[in-house]
Amino acid sequence: MTSPLVRWLAGLSPDELAAILTRRPEALDRPQVSSLSALAGRLQDPDAVMMTAGALPLPALQVVEVLQAFGGPLVGLDQLAATLGRKPDDPELAATLTVLAQRALVWPDGDELRMAGPLWNAFEHPLHLGPPARRLFEGAPVADLHEIAAALGLPRGRTRATALADVCAALADGERVRSVVASAPVAARDLLAKVAWDGPLVVMGIYDRPGSGPLAWAVRHGLLVSDGWQHAQMPGEVGMALRGPDWRAPFDPLPPTPDLVGVPPEAMEREAAAAATTAVEQASALLGAVAAAPVALLKAGGVGTRELRRLAKSVGCGEPEVRLWLELAYAAGLVGVSEMRVLPSEAYDEWCAAEPAGRLVPLLRAWPHLPAAPLAGDGTAALTRDALGMAAYDLRPALLQAAAELPGGQGAAAGLAEVLGWRLPMLSGDAALLDGLWREAHLVGALAHGALTPLGRALLAGDSPEAAVSALLPPAVAEAVFQNDLTAVVPGTPAAALASLLDSAAVRESGGGAVTWRFSPASVRAALDAGHTPDRLLADLRAAAVGGALPQVLEYLVGDIGRQHGRMRVRAVGCVVRADDPTLLAEIAGARALRPLGLTVLAPTVLASALPVAETLSALRAAGYAPSGEDADGVATVERAPRHRVPAPRRAERNRPPRTPADLAALAERLISSHVDSDEAAVSRPTPMSVARAVRDHATHLSTAQRLLLIGAVSQGTPIEISYTNGEGESTRRVIEPAELDGPKLTAWCQLREDERVFLLPRIESVSAV
Repeated sequence: MTSPLVRWLAGLSPDELAAILTRRPEALDRPQVSSLSALAGRLQDPDAVMMTAGALPLPALQVVEVLQAFGGPLVGLDQLAATLGRKPDDPELAATLTVLAQRALVWPDGDELRMAGPLWNAFEHPLHLGPPARRLFEGAPVADLHEIAAALGLPRGRTRATALADVCAALADGERVRSVVASAPVAARDLLAKVAWDGPLVVMGIYDRPGSGPLAWAVRHGLLVSDGWQHAQMPGEVGMALRGPDWRAPFDPLPPTPDLVGVPPEAMEREAAAAATTAVEQASALLGAVAAAPVALLKAGGVGTRELRRLAKSVGCGEPEVRLWLELAYAAGLVGVSEMRVLPSEAYDEWCAAEPAGRLVPLLRAWPHLPAAPLAGDGTAALTRDALGMAAYDLRPALLQAAAELPGGQGAAAGLAEVLGWRLPMLSGDAALLDGLWREAHLVGALAHGALTPLGRALLAGDSPEAAVSALLPPAVAEAVFQNDLTAVVPGTPAAALASLLDSAAVRESGGGAVTWRFSPASVRAALDAGHTPDRLLADLRAAAVGGALPQVLEYLVGDIGRQHGRMRVRAVGCVVRADDPTLLAEIAGARALRPLGLTVLAPTVLASALPVAETLSALRAAGYAPSGEDADGVATVERAPRHRVPAPRRAERNRPPRTPADLAALAERLISSHVDSDEAAVSRPTPMSVARAVRDHATHLSTAQRLLLIGAVSQGTPIEISYTNGEGESTRRVIEPAELDGPKLTAWCQLREDERVFLLPRIESVSAV
């Protein structure tokens, strides 16, 4: 027998089937589908179905909840529409059903609707209602059914099946249920009214003792069904009856309208430009700090609060911003992890040399689908992954889409949390997450004053944001203004060469619209220690100065430090301090501050130090001298900061290359045109050999005869009876018609549930012929 899903797929047009393939791309993962039966099996995979349902808008989830409340497997369209307070031909209901059908989650079967099997368990208690009465009474003894029938005023059924049908029909009659409850004791009426709205579970023993009281009265009349142990549950029909004929399930087909505020284009452009400039500056400073001092990871993984605070102090921004830029740099491949440290990658050097727009673009490309929520995880380690991060992965594009649908010249005054709650209710339940994403979008320049910027529009469309970024960010500034207070100011984003020069000879003090460096004797000595000569340093600074001239005070500072620098030199002998001026060495040898060096006069121009070269140099400089190092040949050594790099990480694409609409349309047409009836479908079934291998590997607990029976049923599509244990440990017997075997997963039509189900071979306890 062909499953209803396959029959429905076969009746679609190629365009309709292509729409399903577009929205359920996981169904096309390898091995490639070759038949509608194989496609149906993948569309019904429980994990894939629930993941697809997680991205449904609110009205679609509300329909799923109503369908589940009815218990299935078929629900009439008229019944669904009446419960929602709509007409069957209501256009908003039809649009919602189209959304579900385009994802192969709910589809029409004549005048009724079918739903994907895994969705029948999507909600623990849909609409706060219990399961249908037939399911609750499925294992009830016939004596109990006769007692309930008598309490409801029904004739005594001859068989158990008759008694069960009579009781279920009575409980489905709303007028009868309300009449029975009206005659109940006051305590029982109050209990049933509470359970009808807040239920459906009642804890046994809270309301009365077994055998008496309101709970016992409700159980005797079938209005509550006891599990024989701790709980009683109200059948869904009873709950709907007690809510009254005018009760309707919630249905919100239209998204909420956020509070809007006018945003002039020039204000949005200024705000976006300021955000982009700050983003480039802070990200550059952060990665520079990581390059200067690699960041240690926690033993449990991730970057801890201590390191984040250190980086925030170095960059001059808040800890949340450090989290964001660090996550984006990691996603963009600018930093990597090696030996429990975060280090710049080989791509970092090229990134540093790029223009401001070129630096921001890689970070922006990584932002929409960043699998982290850095602004919503205060107190947690950065560069770790959790459920919030995976929700943010899907919420950012939805946030941009919601902003794109705002009226022109308008922005959301208080965020788009309500809109996102309608678009993705399963993902947007965390208010801190939504607030963090809202702040992120403004920090990267995708939103400004609550409105979508051209940069955000490019990200939403999947286009390169380079043009939008270039329009916001001016080119890097290659000149600095040198002032008499020994500061240098760059009005804008400094070019890489200029920033490197000023960082080597001065200390960066501030950022923002302009970046400021301050020169000092220590910073100039550091430049000379790193290999600059006084003349070369002055020449480079003049070349970078506006007008080509430096303040006289800076010229004097560099000249004075230059004359002192190198008057003494340190060589590694354990070590030795040498100078041409005996008076200077005598002064050093007698200095109290240098006593920890254990200096000894070897000659009028040579001192011996008890400490290594690096510690001796540090002590001399701390005492106010300006020594330089030299090697054993007397050649001055150059001190350079260590350069730490890791190979550029090769990150696999998160998604396969997108298939074009033409590809999907061709595949859809091929699948439909090749569809045959079940009698002919045996030709495309897996070979007995491949089925035998799968059964041998995953059903070793079955006897040889049972394995042979299972192999034949899968290969030929013939029905068999199995004893099956589900994930909750419950054992049932099912008659199934196998359709497809994929490893341990057997997709088959279940006659008990009248729907397609997936069975795991290790959980099949026995197999017998029908």
